[in-house]
Amino acid sequence: MNFAKQIRTERLLLRSLRKRDFWFFYKILGSACVRLYLGGPVPRRQRFPRFKRYLTCPSNTGVWVVSLTERNQSIGLVELGLHKDGKDYEISYQFAPDFWGMGFATEAIREVVRHALDEAGLRRIIAETQGANSASCRLLRELGMVEVERVQRFGAEQIIFATDQRPPLP
Repeated sequence: MNFAKQIRTERLLLRSLRKRDFWFFYKILGSACVRLYLGGPVPRRQRFPRFKRYLTCPSNTGVWVVSLTERNQSIGLVELGLHKDGKDYEISYQFAPDFWGMGFATEAIREVVRHALDEAGLRRIIAETQGANSASCRLLRELGMVEVERVQRFGAEQIIFATDQRPPLP
C-alpha cells in the first residue's frame, strides 16, 4: 500500500513529514488542548522517538503535515494506518487550536479519505474518537462516516465511525 506523498486541496497542502517539522510535531503532541481526547500531552521524552518512528513509517502508513497553501504554515497532522484491530485502516488527526472551526480539518480528512478509497484502493476507513469529543464526532458524520460500534477503551467510551464498505476489487 503506497499513499501519496502530497495531497492538495483548495486551501491546503498535505505532505509527508520531514525532519524540519520536528518543532511543529513537538508542539502539537505537547498541547493539552489538542490532546484532550487523545490521552493528554505526550511526555517530552517520548516526542522525539515518536517523531523518528513517524519519519520512517512503513509504506502502508501515511503521515502528512497539513499546511495552509497561501502562507506555507503548518496547522495539523493527519495519519492513516492500521487500526488496533489489524484489519481496518484508521484515520486520525490533530490540528492546532488556532485553526479549529474553519473547516480545515474537514477539508484535509475528506481528501485523505478520498485518496485512500479512490486511488490507494482501500475498501473502508474507520476513525475512533471519544464520545465526549463532540467536534470530532460532528466532523466524521459530516464526511458521511457512520457510527458502527461503541467500545470502552483508554478509560472512556470510544465511538468507531466507518465509511461505506466497498466491494473487493476483482
